[in-house]
Amino acid sequence: MNLELVLATLDSLSENGDKLDPRFYKSVISLCISKGALEDGIQLHSHIVKIGHQPDIFLENQFLNLYLKCGDIGLALNLFNGMCRRNTVSWNVMIAGYCSNGWFLEGLHLFRMMLVEGMLPDQLTYLSALKASVGSGDPKHGQQIHSHLIKTGLLTSVRVGNALISMYAKLSNLEDAEIMYRNMVEQDVVSWNSIITANAQNGCNYRALTLFVEMKKEGLSADEFTFGGVLKTRDLMEVKQLHAQIIKSRLEDNVFVGSALLDAYAKCEIIQDAYLIFNKMSSRNIVTWNTMISVCVENDQVDKSLQLFMQMGEQGIFPDEYSISSLFKAIATHSKIEEGKQLHALAIKVGLHTDALVGNTIITMHSKHKNVCDCQKAFESISELDCISWNAMIQMYVENEQFEQALTLFNEMKYSGFDHDEFSFVSVLAACTSLSWPRMGKAVHGNLIKMGLVPDAFVGSSLIDMYAKFGVISDAKQVFNKVEHRDLIAWNSMIVGFVQNDNGNAALKLLSSMWEENVEPDNFTFAGVLAGCADITAIQQGRQLHAMVLKSRIPADTAVANSLITMYASVGSIKEAEKVFSKLMAKNVVSWTAMVGGYAQNGYAKEAFELFEKMKNFQVKPNGITFVALLTACSHAGLTEQAKMFFHMMEFEYQITPDVEHYACMVDVLGRAGRLKEAEELINKMPHEPNALVWRMLLGASRIHGDLDRGKRSTEKILALEPGDSAAYVLLSNLYAAQGNWEGAVGIRRLMRENGVRKEPGKSWIEVQNQVHQFMAGDFSHPQANQICSKLSELLVKMKVAGYIPQIDSYFHDIGEETT
Repeated sequence: MNLELVLATLDSLSENGDKLDPRFYKSVISLCISKGALEDGIQLHSHIVKIGHQPDIFLENQFLNLYLKCGDIGLALNLFNGMCRRNTVSWNVMIAGYCSNGWFLEGLHLFRMMLVEGMLPDQLTYLSALKASVGSGDPKHGQQIHSHLIKTGLLTSVRVGNALISMYAKLSNLEDAEIMYRNMVEQDVVSWNSIITANAQNGCNYRALTLFVEMKKEGLSADEFTFGGVLKTRDLMEVKQLHAQIIKSRLEDNVFVGSALLDAYAKCEIIQDAYLIFNKMSSRNIVTWNTMISVCVENDQVDKSLQLFMQMGEQGIFPDEYSISSLFKAIATHSKIEEGKQLHALAIKVGLHTDALVGNTIITMHSKHKNVCDCQKAFESISELDCISWNAMIQMYVENEQFEQALTLFNEMKYSGFDHDEFSFVSVLAACTSLSWPRMGKAVHGNLIKMGLVPDAFVGSSLIDMYAKFGVISDAKQVFNKVEHRDLIAWNSMIVGFVQNDNGNAALKLLSSMWEENVEPDNFTFAGVLAGCADITAIQQGRQLHAMVLKSRIPADTAVANSLITMYASVGSIKEAEKVFSKLMAKNVVSWTAMVGGYAQNGYAKEAFELFEKMKNFQVKPNGITFVALLTACSHAGLTEQAKMFFHMMEFEYQITPDVEHYACMVDVLGRAGRLKEAEELINKMPHEPNALVWRMLLGASRIHGDLDRGKRSTEKILALEPGDSAAYVLLSNLYAAQGNWEGAVGIRRLMRENGVRKEPGKSWIEVQNQVHQFMAGDFSHPQANQICSKLSELLVKMKVAGYIPQIDSYFHDIGEETT
């Protein structure tokens, strides 16, 4: 039937005053529904109204059906509200239409309004209402409808029982699904399929297989949906047995079963069998192709996934949002920039870039490639943003170090009607941490407490990391203690937090607690604790950890080996560091740098330079930290010209722009050599503002070489940057004292007190019989304090006899100051 011709004929007849049989209108509207012809339907409706024909309730219900199937909720609602009389079918059409358009809560509201108006729901009403309950994601709606069904007596319907099983399963309430199944008066194949699928969806694959066996014993034949449910298993033997039964049932050519089967083999990591099944399939639909592409993506076979995508197009299968989003994920992971651009262009061409699923993966892909502009365009192109879209953009800004934009978008998300979830908060906590905004971080923490998300391990780990980096380790520990189900990341975050805050002893104790709670450490755990051992020079505990690493499955991990090198070098055991380095097969730039730094730290400048030459021979490109290690080696060995050579090399040979730490090293090198004027000139020529560390190096050199004027200038600069820096006051005071200017020294100490600055007591650690002891200047609380002081006096006498003369020009002044 030609709709245009029909409508033209209707207009002609109406002009002549002819009337048509209402049944004709019903035939035309049915044709509009089947073709999804919304505009033609609207024209037909207008024609009926224009000629004064009063549509009966059947015809009005048909128009409702058309408008809802074409997605025009507004037109449908206007017609529904204007109807003189509504029957059960009218309500059913509206509730089902709302559900098919994703308006689940509105559909449930209509169901309640239907009851209020005294209309009696039928089986179809309840089936639509149950579908709406699933869509709402709130179990209480389904439970209320279940209660209504008990009162109506419709619960005996097999169709209703199956729908209830499906609803409870999709809302992760397997217990009620099982109860519903057991209480059914009659069960059909759909009932068995529903409960089998319910168990499979909730991870109870063994129970699903048991039900499958029981179903066969009952004499029922499995269909494609039965096999689709049981094929969720990850047991290869079971998959092969099911495969044999599929062949026996002659369902191997079924597209639905074939897709489920190749997915099952892929989950068992038997990719070749998945390919064989795919290639043997006589017919493939979009789901089959998407499944195979997804299998390739999940198994890092990105080139194969791209090849399949091309073949799919060649065979006339049009890609959908799932095909394209899978490929974007693969491209993002493997940094295939050109392929990503081409796929993005294709998504725009076919109009899929506006879909949230596709748009979100486009954002993720461009974010990995540091392309902020294209991320913003992709975000703005999405027709209906979802929570994932906002989170992807916030995360993108964080990954690209645009932290303030991330916080701005976080606020916009809320004003746009989207609730923040744990992923939103984790990203914004990272932004607060990077910006060093503790007040904002605290405010975010407050919001998390209000939302009840703090006990969550995922969010808790981010809070621990934030507080640790802000130096508030007590707050980090409080969060850690409140996390109910601590995962490995939470433990690692706390261990690293202690190490970052110079509390390696606490990191070691936490590792012991971790073992007590039967949490298995991983490479990040060992790397963190080894860093703690390095900080407190706990060589014996470090060796024990090394032994544990060798016994575990982590010996080949480069990150752990690098931490071992650093730990052994930090405690002066350079030979053991060399052993770890030489045995490490997969050396990266961090490995080489750690060993170069170890030599430098222990005064082996020649060995550090020789290893650097080897590093270059192995085509390993040094980084900025490598040159810090080399400059440190030069400083300890007094090799000023060699240091200048390395400083020049890093910028002009390796295109590494020197940062503040490199300049601090050079100032230290020149300062140790007594070239203070040259050191100060270098600071003044720095391309960026020198920090307190750089000036502190010059102050230290001024103290050693007795340059009071330069020391004063350096102190002024330090205190302008860090007013609470006690070391600057102490060094300048000692500089005055070294020159016999006790009045100046006392004046500096007085100024220090007036400004509320206190000298932080010195700390040290020593390991004896596998126990780490901590000492602090002026603290005599150690149980063996008397014996220790006696031994120190004995050693001082021996030092004097050996000819060592202590530098005491500022010693008595320091002691007097610290005891007041």
